[in-house]
Amino acid sequence: MPTTLCKNCDHPVDGNFCSNCGQPAKVHRIDAQYFLHDIPHSILHFDKGFPYTFSQLITRPSKALQEYLDGKRANFFRPLAYVVLMSAISSLLINQIRTLIKQIHFKRTGEVVAEHSSFFSHYQSVFIFLMIPIVSLCTWLVFKKTRFNFWENVLVNTYLAAQLNVLLVLIHLFSLLKFLITDSTDYSLILFMTGFMTYYALTFSGLMYKEISGVKLGLKLALMCFLLASLYATSMSFAGILNLKLGK
Repeated sequence: MPTTLCKNCDHPVDGNFCSNCGQPAKVHRIDAQYFLHDIPHSILHFDKGFPYTFSQLITRPSKALQEYLDGKRANFFRPLAYVVLMSAISSLLINQIRTLIKQIHFKRTGEVVAEHSSFFSHYQSVFIFLMIPIVSLCTWLVFKKTRFNFWENVLVNTYLAAQLNVLLVLIHLFSLLKFLITDSTDYSLILFMTGFMTYYALTFSGLMYKEISGVKLGLKLALMCFLLASLYATSMSFAGILNLKLGK
């Protein structure tokens, strides 16, 4: 009888769980059922692995996501729990930065900064979260002829959306620095889009290079970036995020 190997650590498995790392012996492909299980699990449990997941998605996103899709999941923070936690941390940090800018502006001028009316201008992390299904549909259509199904695209884009919160925090820190120097804090769509497209292009190129090669991959990545940039710019305009000023 052939020995079953754990997909996470390659240790021989005898039973329902790996005796070496604890991962279930049966790891199924990402599909709708996976997400139906993940939603209540994400709300009720915060698994171990947040620092590991964060660092992996920063330093080697393509390889980390490929490992997760291939079944090496024991060390990862679950996707929905991860994006919710990252969104909460990002929103907290961004609100603190904006509050600091308002306080400095009031001390300098005696004027109170007017609040922006759009909900999504205050909670951009929520906007990014709500965009996950649409972005996933876009990436699935662009790379439809590869082995990645729609729900695997949702999985990938859930993790990537979580990491976009890091970019939001960095942009607001840059805005704070700019405010201290120039007394202006215009929200930079160019900075966000540049970081967004670069991160996505590098990640998907790493995921797809074995599926598509050469010029064809480059063209598909260019199409993906064009569609995502257009989609985000249009949606951000309707959501009232464009031309946002954080301070003066």
